[in-house]
Amino acid sequence: MTMRDLVNAIAFANSVTPQTIAGADLTGIGVDLAGFGSATVVLVLGDIDELGGSPVGSAKIDLRLQHSDDNASWSDVTDADVIGLSGVTAVTNGVAASTTGDAVPVDVGYVGDRRYLRAILQPSGLSNGGPAGAIVIKGHPRHAPA
Repeated sequence: MTMRDLVNAIAFANSVTPQTIAGADLTGIGVDLAGFGSATVVLVLGDIDELGGSPVGSAKIDLRLQHSDDNASWSDVTDADVIGLSGVTAVTNGVAASTTGDAVPVDVGYVGDRRYLRAILQPSGLSNGGPAGAIVIKGHPRHAPA
């Protein structure tokens, strides 16, 4: 039996290119989801002193998602647009995930119907900060290989 390989069934795009996050939000670029039936946003963090320490303080990074039909007019996602919330119980102001640790990547599935998707990383309680980024994995291509 022949199996389809995963490498030809997904495509990656940076929304937030890896960079230092400290006190200000990092707003990503819109990722075009045309030709794909699903998407997952992954928050990737490097070693951030204020996250994951013992005891864990009030430092955290929220993953806020916005979507758009035209890559210009953005609105926050709602509960109906995402699956697999991480660190939050409901989407509030587009925040679909929140983390106080940097050891494990955080991911959220997008099931909305808009063409473009972007991530915004919102830090709080960080003084030194560290490396952070957000990748969009596009899946279920209409035409493979992706």
